[in-house]
Amino acid sequence: MKIYIKQNKIRFLFIMIILSVFFIWNNSYSQDHHYQMNDSSLQHRQHMIHSESPEVMPFDMNKVTHYFIKTDTGGLLMLKTKDTRDTTQANLIISHLEKEYKLFSNADFSDPKTLHGAHMPGLDILSGSKGKFKVEFKKLPDGAQLIFTSKDSLVQNAIHKWFDAQLRDHGKDAKGRLD
Repeated sequence: MKIYIKQNKIRFLFIMIILSVFFIWNNSYSQDHHYQMNDSSLQHRQHMIHSESPEVMPFDMNKVTHYFIKTDTGGLLMLKTKDTRDTTQANLIISHLEKEYKLFSNADFSDPKTLHGAHMPGLDILSGSKGKFKVEFKKLPDGAQLIFTSKDSLVQNAIHKWFDAQLRDHGKDAKGRLD
C-alpha cells in the first residue's frame, strides 16, 4: 500500500511539473505572438484601438501622430499635432504625456494595458522594472515626448517590444521614425 501511495505522489508531482512548464511556456508564447494576426484581424484591432482611445487619451486621434522610435538604450515616444498651429491638441498632448510620465516613471503601465490589453508585449517586464529605466519628459511646440533609457538589455528589449506592439496597434496613426 505504501508503494502505491508513493507512486501516486510521484505521478501527481510529475503531472504538476509538466502542467507548470506547459503553462509557463504557453503564457510566454502567447505574449510574444499575441500580435501576429491576419490583415483583417489587424485592421479590426487598429480600428478598435482608434475608436476606444478616448478612454485613455484626451486628444483627437485624427489630429495627432504617435511616434515610437527605438534607440540603442530604449526609445522615444513622441506625440505631435498634424497641424502645427493646433494649440488645443498640443496642450492636450502635453497634459497627457505629463500624466503618463509620472505613471511610467513608477513602472505603472496601466493606461496602455487599459487600451491595448494586459498582455501587451514588453509591459510585463517594464511593470516589474521600477528603477531599471528612466523616463524624461519634454514639451515640444506641437506636442511632447518621453525618452526611455536603460542600461539593462532586458528592459531595452521590453521597450522595443512595446513600441513594436504600439506601432501595430495604432496603424496609420503611428510612425516608427521621424519624417
